[in-house]
Amino acid sequence: METTATSAPSAEMALNARVIDFTSKVNGRAYRLFVSIPTRRPTPPEGHAVVYLIDGNLHFGIAVDTARIQACWPDVIDPVVVGIGYPTDSVSTALELRMIDLTTPISEERLQKGFIAKMPRPSEGWGGMDNYFRVIEEEVKPRVEAMVAINQQDQVLMGHSLGGLTTLHALFRHTAMFQQFVAISPSIWYNDRAVLAHETAFSDRVRSGQVKARALITVGALESTFRFVPGLPATEQDFRDMNEECRMVPNTVELGARLAALASPGLHVETVVHEGDDHNMVPPAGIARGVRFAFRR
Repeated sequence: METTATSAPSAEMALNARVIDFTSKVNGRAYRLFVSIPTRRPTPPEGHAVVYLIDGNLHFGIAVDTARIQACWPDVIDPVVVGIGYPTDSVSTALELRMIDLTTPISEERLQKGFIAKMPRPSEGWGGMDNYFRVIEEEVKPRVEAMVAINQQDQVLMGHSLGGLTTLHALFRHTAMFQQFVAISPSIWYNDRAVLAHETAFSDRVRSGQVKARALITVGALESTFRFVPGLPATEQDFRDMNEECRMVPNTVELGARLAALASPGLHVETVVHEGDDHNMVPPAGIARGVRFAFRR
């Protein structure tokens, strides 16, 4: 089943957005696409640049506003913005629905250990990321391309937290799907940093000239020092353990340094630490930096 809303609720209309709901034939899950098409400039002959934004329910508005404001400068491309989300108006529901899409398989034994053992179990489980990539390639992109001309050589994937982890998996394992990758506060810690198991093969492809990509990896400076907040269902020791296990800032900075050290003409990598920001504060700054990184020419 698929529905298209051309007269969306007022919030979407303010963003010049179209909303498409569909049920995936890949995994049977329901998705909602938020699509904002730029109107201030003519469509380029090669088609519009596009950013595919993970967690569209949470960050679509920020991304559209940021893209349109920055495109006031003539040297910044005005892209199509596509938020990939779910047919719900509930933030908590969207946060749960994303869990299976934005994670790789994890053993039950590992789920009993450390930080993840204290997280609520998502109703649909974990480990659907490979199908999620298929949904994007086989079902999301064709729907967008049926609406507006897209430049196949100017596609960006952007995500925060588990969305940032998914973006790194795309960079390492599905590089050809996009030309640029913006990973904001990537959850590298997930499943004992399993994403890094793909780094060596990716680096080998970079060295052999098989990769042409640009990547921005960002993190908030306060993400490795989550402060204890009384009233939450976690102890002060839980917070200390989480900081030690997740290593958000070191993991991000170290990965960025390793990738930048490859010094290949086919791979450009930048790493940014956002001073004063923690994990929940950083999306606006990361998205703004990501838009400039991807679309300033």
